[in-house]
Amino acid sequence: MPPRKKPAEQPAPAVGHNSQVTDNDLIAENHKLEDLIKAATLKFNEWAKPHKDRIAEIENEIQRRLLERGADSTKTDAGTAYISNIMNQKIESVETLFDFVADHWAEVGSEVKISVPVGVVRAHMEQNEGRPPPGISISYFSRLNIKRS
Repeated sequence: MPPRKKPAEQPAPAVGHNSQVTDNDLIAENHKLEDLIKAATLKFNEWAKPHKDRIAEIENEIQRRLLERGADSTKTDAGTAYISNIMNQKIESVETLFDFVADHWAEVGSEVKISVPVGVVRAHMEQNEGRPPPGISISYFSRLNIKRS
């Protein structure tokens, strides 16, 4: 493993019109703005709670009425309310699913999406000179994280 670079003792000032602004200044401003957003979000959520509660009451009442009528929708001058029946799925047996996909590849194969956890890919790469598993390509991106000290 290559040695890590040590952070510079005194970071170089930014280039350009704000060259007097230090990294410390920018990080401090970042924290201040995050705190302002957090406080405003809390205040907004407090304001919004009774309105969200009332929306939930309205939705429950409309759904109760629809079920009572045996209907799945109601159309009014103000708008339409309707019930959507949404299907969720859960894989109970990976082996059985893979067998099904293999047996019906012509019909469903191109539609099936498989996900491999990052940890599994990394473990394979560590054991195989940095090569990902067959059929998988990898790419990287960097994200700046700023945390409090």
